[in-house]
Amino acid sequence: MAAGLPLRSSAAAPAFDRAAFERRARLPFAHRQAFASPLVADGAVLGFMDNSLAAYDGGFGDGPNSLHTAAVLYRTGVALALDDDAWRTLGIADAIRATGDRVGAADGNPFVRGPHGRSIGDLQARNASFFVCRNALGDLARRVSVTSAQLEAHVLPGMMIVPAGVAAVNALQEERFTLFIASA
Repeated sequence: MAAGLPLRSSAAAPAFDRAAFERRARLPFAHRQAFASPLVADGAVLGFMDNSLAAYDGGFGDGPNSLHTAAVLYRTGVALALDDDAWRTLGIADAIRATGDRVGAADGNPFVRGPHGRSIGDLQARNASFFVCRNALGDLARRVSVTSAQLEAHVLPGMMIVPAGVAAVNALQEERFTLFIASA
C-alpha cells in the first residue's frame, strides 16, 4: 500500500514481460523518439512517426535504421492497435467518436492499411514499436460492452500490451527516448 491507497490486484491480467519490453526499448539505434498518443486523431501519430523516420533516413543523412520510433497508445488511442474484426463487430469507430475523438469512416481499422509509409505494418517494417496501455484497453472494452480479455484478443500482431501507458512513457524516457505528444 502506497500513500494510503490499496494496491490493485493484477491477478486477472496476463503477466507483463518486462524483460521483453526492455529488450525492445534498448535496441541499438542512434536516435530514439517516443510518441505518446492519447487519441486516435485520425492516425496522427502514424504520420508523426513516418515523418521522423523519413527525416533521419534521408534529410539528416543518417540512413535507414538510425531512428527507433515508439508509439505509446493510451486513452482512446489504443483503438489504433485493434484488428479489423474488432472495428467491424464491436463498433470501435462509434465508441471513439462518442468521446469526441476524430476517426473517419471505417470498414475495419483504417490505420492497418493507410497511406504509403503511414500504415501500422509499414512502420513496424521500419522497426517502429507500439506499446498499448492495458488500463485504456479495459476502459474501451467497457465502452463496447466486452471484457478486457475479449478486446485484448483483437490486438494486432507485434503490439506489446503494457500495464499502464504512463509507466511505459516513463520507462522509454529512462532509455533515452525523446518524448512527443502526438494528438493533433
